[in-house]
Amino acid sequence: MTAEPHSQPQPPSFGDVLNLLLKSQARENPDKPGEFILPTNQEIANAINTKHGAGAISDETIRKLRTGGIKSPSLAIASLIADSFNLPVDVFNGRSETSQKVVKEVQRFLESKRPTLSAEPEPQTVAVLARTTRRLSPGGQQRVVRFAQQLEQIEAMENEASERVAPSSD
Repeated sequence: MTAEPHSQPQPPSFGDVLNLLLKSQARENPDKPGEFILPTNQEIANAINTKHGAGAISDETIRKLRTGGIKSPSLAIASLIADSFNLPVDVFNGRSETSQKVVKEVQRFLESKRPTLSAEPEPQTVAVLARTTRRLSPGGQQRVVRFAQQLEQIEAMENEASERVAPSSD
């Protein structure tokens, strides 16, 4: 019987770190609040090519990086990707202190974006109201708050009045 060496958890791969960073860039689906849309390989490549010149990277290279088809990209490719996130290239070295700190912070950020399981699902009308209100100026948002508070008072008065008018069941 041989003793099994204690296995250390594997550091995240280049693709793991890239996918985690991309999740942090996901935008909320305007039609389905709480659902997020990841950037496509083409969108990522276009953003990098816009910054660094046409042909700097292809969407196929991005796909291979994300899926593990390319496990260890060249320093030039890794630098392009890191620069697109305004991070040092060391972020993709899963063993580096930089990588560990960034991964931990991104995971914490993603946890804060995730709705809690115990939370009541938000009615669609509330989600639409919130989405619409976010597009208003700060002054417009304050007006919406005042209108909502006034409407709440009106409904409370209506409920109170209907309770007084309702016949008792004695």
